Amino acid sequence: MSDTGRVIPAIAAHFIVGFLLALIYTFNQPLPGTLLESFILSYRIRSTVLVFIHALPSLYISSLLIGFTIAFSKIADINVGRWSSQLLGVLKSSFVIMVIVIAAYVVLTEGVAPIMHTKTSSALARSDDYREYLRLANDMLRKGQPRSAEKQVLSALEIWKESAAAQKLLDDCHYSIADLYGSPESTAHVPVPDPLVPKEIGALTVLDAIDSSEGAARELDYYNAHYYAMLAFRLSRPNDPNRELSLRMAADAWNHITTGTDFLRSRDDARLYDAKRTGYNAIQQGDYLTAYYEFLELYTEDSSRQDGKRDPDLERFLEVSRKGVLESFFFLDETAVLRPFESARDVFFVIKRQDGGLDAVYARGVVYTRNGGKDVVYIRDFELLRHNQFNQLEYHIRVPNVKMFAYTPDGKNPRAELMLQSVDRTGERKKQVPAVLAGNPAEQDISVLLLDMPYRDFNLIVSANRGPDSMNMVELLRFYDHAENYGFDQRVYLREAIARLSEPFLLLIISVLALIAGWKYRLGKNVLFKAWWVLVVPLFPIVAMFIIQSVRYLAGLCIAYFVITVPELAMVFTLLFLAVCFTGASLYFFAQRSD
Repeated sequence: MSDTGRVIPAIAAHFIVGFLLALIYTFNQPLPGTLLESFILSYRIRSTVLVFIHALPSLYISSLLIGFTIAFSKIADINVGRWSSQLLGVLKSSFVIMVIVIAAYVVLTEGVAPIMHTKTSSALARSDDYREYLRLANDMLRKGQPRSAEKQVLSALEIWKESAAAQKLLDDCHYSIADLYGSPESTAHVPVPDPLVPKEIGALTVLDAIDSSEGAARELDYYNAHYYAMLAFRLSRPNDPNRELSLRMAADAWNHITTGTDFLRSRDDARLYDAKRTGYNAIQQGDYLTAYYEFLELYTEDSSRQDGKRDPDLERFLEVSRKGVLESFFFLDETAVLRPFESARDVFFVIKRQDGGLDAVYARGVVYTRNGGKDVVYIRDFELLRHNQFNQLEYHIRVPNVKMFAYTPDGKNPRAELMLQSVDRTGERKKQVPAVLAGNPAEQDISVLLLDMPYRDFNLIVSANRGPDSMNMVELLRFYDHAENYGFDQRVYLREAIARLSEPFLLLIISVLALIAGWKYRLGKNVLFKAWWVLVVPLFPIVAMFIIQSVRYLAGLCIAYFVITVPELAMVFTLLFLAVCFTGASLYFFAQRSD
């Protein structure tokens, strides 16, 4: 007998009714007091899905019990002996249903539930952020700081665009700006010129650079002539005969610059010419920040000319200096409205360095994004305490905003590199640097800091800070082997990983036990319902939940024992133990017979 068609309707009915009850339950639960109106519906729907996923195993076991109780009624009057082919056929056909449902449950718990938990937590955090932004904006407006208040309101509107309160406050900010500065226009986002992108340096050869230098000299463009000549010098090998030629060409171009010959194609303004030469000198000396602000000011003035004439040198060297700045700094406005999109908060971990020292790291907020085609992480309120191999504090720094990206020093293993200093993009020359709270860090460590950890591990550390139960199976398996390096107890994550792996097998064993119960309490032939089921059936999911939780608890004790005593073999012993239990349950089912 392999007909299990009556089981599927029972499973479907349980899941439909269970989801509806979860929907009714969650929509009648009180909401968190701080949750914004725009998040209410999505919050309730996600909560419904989480409740349903939590209840799904008990609904499934209950449906198996009822379904097979009905299905076995077809052979109620047939004499079935122990170890019969009929029972083997039932077990085979039921395995298909069991595997499908359990696989769907694994997908929901490992794929859907973590996403739902993250989005639910994010909705609460963003609601708190929204209210904090409005509170700060009101305070700043009362103190006569409408421009700062406007930035806070714009951040609030990033969270809830239809907010009437935020829109009204934004209007108040604009009115105050108009009263104070005579213009109601927003100043929160000052436009920055987008200069032309020059030919990539990596695509040039020595001869290409020399040809470009000669071409620029023929056009009396001595800035570019000098730039390309020096580029040819840097690209050439020590024994390259073009090396001396490039130096002579650079010297000749610089002589023309210093004597003012470049005025032949520049506007007749000594002040601007001096500023241009100052910016170019800064580029040659590696001071890209000074060069950036000099050329940005010149570019802005040049763009506002009414005669339509443009100096192409400014576009090129503004871009060159901007790229140089971004090697050591990032721009302040990159982090202006990132807080509402933080995916993690209050992240703490340690890094055991290869030299025996230790770094303690704290991040109040973390945002993942892409910038220029690369993965980038922005960290808010970053703190680092560095200890040497003798556990003595070397220094303690704190930075309001940090930009982290992958750096590959050996071409194979990307490490986490942090930019700790940020500057203003628009020419106000603001600079945000780390605050040194203790010790004396090296100058390099308060500029660009390379952490002694793989870049890919950071995402695992962030997940681990939420707790092992919030990590998916892939993250657990990847992280538990490295947990000790970051200050986490490896056994906690090993136990959680084994428990997750054991869950499908536990449900499979309980499913076989439900099959046995269905056989023992099977209905008579052509009997599809009993009156007493009206009272008892609604209790089946509750009883099933109690049984599942009890089995999980006992299995957890066994797993914890294996992890503590033989951690290197804990997974093998657990799987062997589950295999023995499953074999025993299956043999017990085969041993059933008609009474």
